[in-house]
Amino acid sequence: MAKGDIINNDFHVFTDAYTGRTLTRLTAPEQVNHHPYFYYKMITNDHRYLIYASERNGHRQLYRMELGDGTALQLTDEPGIHDFSCSLTSDDRYLIYCRNHQLIRMDMGTLGEQVFYETEAGWTQTGSPGISSDGRYLLLVEMNDCDLVASKGDWSSFDLQWAKQPHCRIVYVDMEQQTSRIVHEELNCWLGHPQIRPHDPSTLLFCHEGPGDKIDARLWLIQADGTNLRCAKSQTHEELITHEYWLADGSKFAFVYRHQDFKSHESIRFMDPVTMEEEEWMESSMLCHFISNYDNSQIVGDGQLPEQPYIYLIDVQNRREEKLCCHHTSWKSYGNTQDAHPHPAFSPDGSFIIFTSDMEGIPCIYKVDL
Repeated sequence: MAKGDIINNDFHVFTDAYTGRTLTRLTAPEQVNHHPYFYYKMITNDHRYLIYASERNGHRQLYRMELGDGTALQLTDEPGIHDFSCSLTSDDRYLIYCRNHQLIRMDMGTLGEQVFYETEAGWTQTGSPGISSDGRYLLLVEMNDCDLVASKGDWSSFDLQWAKQPHCRIVYVDMEQQTSRIVHEELNCWLGHPQIRPHDPSTLLFCHEGPGDKIDARLWLIQADGTNLRCAKSQTHEELITHEYWLADGSKFAFVYRHQDFKSHESIRFMDPVTMEEEEWMESSMLCHFISNYDNSQIVGDGQLPEQPYIYLIDVQNRREEKLCCHHTSWKSYGNTQDAHPHPAFSPDGSFIIFTSDMEGIPCIYKVDL
């Protein structure tokens, strides 16, 4: 198959046995399909198209699906696509994605491509880059190849990579000017999840990656010029903080907090990046990933425990959680550790949610209307 080819997805509509909600399976359980990482923009502003990845003939490529009838346009056809690391810009004009050591901006009108950054020899891009809300800047983490632990497509290398104490650096890229600079560098620490504050591209959020009971502290902030490095929240080895993200207006970032004594719940918290004031908002089920809608009136998350196999919808103002549907995923790897992670995400207007699950044997993409 080649770039520009059209494939057809046959939708399957069914009722969730637990909640009675209507779900639509957008892809067939014949090959691995999933949407991008949950805090990326994957749905166009008119709700017409979904960006997703599909593995066909042994290769993973990116596609744009028409959500009205399931037809999909193949966007890429070269090896080395980072299938979770792709995002539309806020105006839907470009798709930003990673291929091998390159960062590429694709014009969604012409499918023309521009390589705007290439990682130099001796370094490897790790994790998912962050993109500014105006679509101009990108933030990524690079790791020295000498410290890179080869992945086997499962979680076996996670602790080993942390124990390696890798040399990592954070690079800030101007996609328009095609310039870059190193913002921050650590010789003995695994860095990850770089994110740019919406409407303020000078404020950056990143994490110290690794097992939650071993890292020193997860949440860190720094300015784009490399100044004012600060730990956003200290933690002990009995505490776990994870899957932080910026609210769409940039006013705060959210994260979940767990203590080892919590057996079936955690707390959702918000933090002001200027005052560092922390709000302990509410208790929730054990969510693996979670994200707010456009105005932070709702949060969606995926239950992680075997007894919590649900997509949860949270009413933020009323601090109320409900089970939206069952995701019933196995959390298995299919060549990538994230393949069967639900990673629920809202449409731009919050009218529906997309998530991935292998409830039917192979990871598929599902849609549930709100």
